[in-house]
Amino acid sequence: MQLMQIRAYWRQVRLLLVILTSYLLGGCAPVILVSTEFPRPLVEPLPIRMGVLLDEELLTYEYEERIPQQATYIIQIGNANASMMNQLFQPMFAAVEPVNELPLTEIDSSRIDGVLSPELDRYEFDVPIGQSDEFVEVWMQYLLRLYEPNGELITEWPVSGYGKAELMRTADRTNAIGRATVLAMREVGAVIATRFAEQPEVEYWLQER
Repeated sequence: MQLMQIRAYWRQVRLLLVILTSYLLGGCAPVILVSTEFPRPLVEPLPIRMGVLLDEELLTYEYEERIPQQATYIIQIGNANASMMNQLFQPMFAAVEPVNELPLTEIDSSRIDGVLSPELDRYEFDVPIGQSDEFVEVWMQYLLRLYEPNGELITEWPVSGYGKAELMRTADRTNAIGRATVLAMREVGAVIATRFAEQPEVEYWLQER
């Protein structure tokens, strides 16, 4: 728990440094911190003791893109990743606990059936340039990997999400990107919660438990 608190502290420090740098450069690079509460899925928990591995890249994920005639956008998604995954996995399984690495130790392997490790593989967004466009769109793809406790990969499942947010005014681009990102993440979470057990490799693995 102390290690997770230290990591969270340094993630906040890095974020503040990015914001400060943007400010010193004249505000030319808007920093969008994606942060929200994600709902817990209403699903029947699987009778599995699942480990969850959230690596540093996922927890500090940052996307940067320059849009011609606009600005360079920096989208911070790391904190939202942590929030979504924690809310998502807890109700899906009979027991969930964080793990730091694979393969698991012999002691951990005796009480954990498998390990899930998500990766944010792709992030894309589109903001309007002309006055006639009214929406911001976001596309995201996560890779959800399921491992045996010994580190053997069972399956890798790509899960995509799409979000669309109305642009109220030209200055609202950064807020709209954040809103669309949250909607895309919620779609990803809903797909994982409802279709995880239906994946062929996962279904076979569950039958072997």
